[in-house]
Formats: sequence, C-alpha cells, structure tokens
Amino acid sequence: MTVRRHIVMPPAVRRAIVAHAEREAPNECVGFLVGRGAHVIAAVPLQNVAASRTRYRVDDAAHLQLRRQLRSFAPPIEILGVYHSHPAGDPVPSPTDVAEAHYPDWVHVIVGLRRRARPLRAYKIRQGRVFDVRLIAATAARTRRV
Repeated sequence: MTVRRHIVMPPAVRRAIVAHAEREAPNECVGFLVGRGAHVIAAVPLQNVAASRTRYRVDDAAHLQLRRQLRSFAPPIEILGVYHSHPAGDPVPSPTDVAEAHYPDWVHVIVGLRRRARPLRAYKIRQGRVFDVRLIAATAARTRRV
C-alpha cells in the first residue's frame, strides 16, 4: 500500500477553504480538492447535505456532476480529496471521519476552527488507519511547508 507523503496546495486555496469553513460555522463545511498528482489547483465548495455541526455529507449528484466536468479538462484534472471543517475542534479525523472514508486514495484535509490560527492538516485514511500527509504551500517562486 502506497501512501502519499505530501500534497502541495497554493495559499489561495488554503484561504478559500478557511473562508468556506468560517461561512458555514457552526456547521461543518465540505468541498473537494481538485488537481493533478500531488498538486491541488482548486478547492470546490459544496453544500453539506447533512447540515450538521459534527459530520458532513456530499450530495451524490454534485459529486457525479463534478466528475463529469473534470473529464473535459485537458490536460486532465481529478478529485484528489475532500476537505471539511471541525467548527468546535481541532483538525484531527473523528471516528466518524475514519469510518466514512470510502475513497482510500483521497487526501482528507481538515480545518479546525477552535483556534484563531485556523490550522489545516492533511491525512490519508485507509481501512480504518490514519496516515499524516505533509501539507506544503506552493508559491510561484518556491515551495514551503504550511
């Protein structure tokens, strides 16, 4: 089993995720991370159809629609993972996050809103096991750790 050790995310994408989380609070937000390989190029905000403070659910139709749209890009881009927030907690996968991680190749980015700094952390979740993924900020001039 190969586990991606890092993911590269532009600061603008990070800011968009945090802004989405803040708008949706006190409920969890959810969205997809799209890009190529280990490089996220965009965050796609979605509606949390669970409308819950402690869990998220992506609308199946919205998921399928995005997959269809991404097929039209050249060179191709894909869903690399999902992001969501923990409005009253830290950016650590909950037991529900682990139990409902159905895409083992996806990266799971979580933003914690409990602290003012709004930390983001990334993980792979496979077969009930959680692996840390290093989140790297990509800039035009250089790459640095978030």
